[in-house]
Amino acid sequence: MKKLISNEVPEKNSISDRLYRNYMGKRESARSNKALDTTWRGIILVIGLTTVGLGIFFLLFPGPGWAVIIIGLIVLATEYAWAKRILNPVQQFSSRIARLVISQDYRNKRSKVVLVSTMVIVTLVYAYWAKWGATMKGFEPLVRPIEDLFKVEI
Repeated sequence: MKKLISNEVPEKNSISDRLYRNYMGKRESARSNKALDTTWRGIILVIGLTTVGLGIFFLLFPGPGWAVIIIGLIVLATEYAWAKRILNPVQQFSSRIARLVISQDYRNKRSKVVLVSTMVIVTLVYAYWAKWGATMKGFEPLVRPIEDLFKVEI
C-alpha cells in the first residue's frame, strides 16, 4: 500500500476520471499523426454539427432543443476554439443561475412564494368546498357547453 506524503494529493480513481484520462491519452496519441488528427477533428465536427442541427430541429418541434444544442457545442468545443467562444456566454449564464439557485436569499424568496401560493390555493379550495361542496356546480358555466356538445351529464 502506498503511503501519502502530507503535501501529496491522492489520485482520483472514479470512473469519469479514468474515462477522461483514457480519452485524453488516445487524443494525444492521435495528435502525433497528421492524418489521424484530421480524421479525429472531422469526426468531432460531424457529430457536433449533427447534434446542433438536431437541437435546432427540436426547437421547431417538441423536444429538448436548447439542451441538445448545448451538448453539441460542448462536443465541438473539445476541438474547436470557435465553439468554445460560443459556449463561453452559456457557461457564464449557467454559472450565474447556479449561484442564484444555491444562494440562501433565493431559497428564502422561493420558500416564501411556495408558502403564499399554497395558502392561496388552499383558501380557494376551501371557499369552493364551503359554497358548493363536492359538486361541479361552481364550474357550471364551463361544464354546460361540454355537456351540450357531447350530450352527456357531468
